[in-house]
Amino acid sequence: MPHPAPQSAGRDPRLDFFRGVALVMIFINHVPGNFLEGITSKNFGFSDAAEAFVLMSGMSAGLAYSSAYGRDAMMATGRILRRARHLYGVHLATTVIAVAILMTGHHFLATDTLSDRVNLGSYLDAPWKTAAGFVAMTHQLGYFNILPLYIVLIAATPIFLAIASISRPALIAVSVGIWGMAGCFNINLPNFPAEGMWFLNPFSWQLIFCIGLCAGMASKKQESFVGYNPTLMAASLAYLAFSLFVIEGQHYELTDWGDHPAFLVGFDKGILPLPRLLHILALAYVVSQLPACGRIAANARLGALTLLGKHGLAVFAWGSLISIALQVLREAYPFPLLLEAAAIVAGLTAQYLVAERLQNSKLSARLATQAT
Repeated sequence: MPHPAPQSAGRDPRLDFFRGVALVMIFINHVPGNFLEGITSKNFGFSDAAEAFVLMSGMSAGLAYSSAYGRDAMMATGRILRRARHLYGVHLATTVIAVAILMTGHHFLATDTLSDRVNLGSYLDAPWKTAAGFVAMTHQLGYFNILPLYIVLIAATPIFLAIASISRPALIAVSVGIWGMAGCFNINLPNFPAEGMWFLNPFSWQLIFCIGLCAGMASKKQESFVGYNPTLMAASLAYLAFSLFVIEGQHYELTDWGDHPAFLVGFDKGILPLPRLLHILALAYVVSQLPACGRIAANARLGALTLLGKHGLAVFAWGSLISIALQVLREAYPFPLLLEAAAIVAGLTAQYLVAERLQNSKLSARLATQAT
């Protein structure tokens, strides 16, 4: 498992860098069918950028809140819940804009197929009920379901920290138990007004967040969460190679697992099954232990990715809106390869400009504070 460098050594570039990489891949994957989609991580293993994003979000939460929680649990809880409220506001704003974009496409560009694909139909058939579901996060557009998951996980972070402050292994044990119960008994949050359950099950995905949280807490105390072990490294590399073999051969689509529980042997992203969980943990362990990965993350020539990771929420929000707009346009009009490439590059450039503006604003505010 990754363990960022001690805080006394400064901000660890790996966390921001690899979060930036994950955000770029999420953006590319949220414009399905584009020519770059084939080189994102989902094509080389069981997990994809979403698992990496949630794992690193847990790490960030451990780094940001664990010390404050130890000093004053009530004050830290208030700070965490304010963060959850901010995330909720971003989710509401981005979804409203996304619905407007999709409605424009549906009514003026005949993008009916896309409307069905992203779950817009409920807004057309039952707008008031759907609006209530939107506010309650029980109705989620396709490609807009990561933030609701993240909001629930951040809101639950004070509970996670309360357990982890007693014992980090105890938190992992409780988290594994919740994951197992959710997988065995299909425990999930309900959709409304549509039928079904959340696409990304919070009771399942909390496990990867809690593992990241414990790694962040260990790092904050300048401890190693999981240190280097040659046997563990060999096992991780072997599992990554096996995953690559299966994905490349598409054997996972042909396998009949019989009556075995889907959360133990399946590949359904929504329930975070064991093969996907083990893959992201193996990948994170290898990346965290290889010195070359640290050198790559610290390379100034790749600083654009680090900047994206530093301002992950804003970059993710803008990337989601740009990607849904591109989906509408690509559904309505033919996109030759050159135009498609230009659109992807323009979308990534726009996200970088958002991050750069935020970084400059922070720098200006810091300089103003120092001057006074």
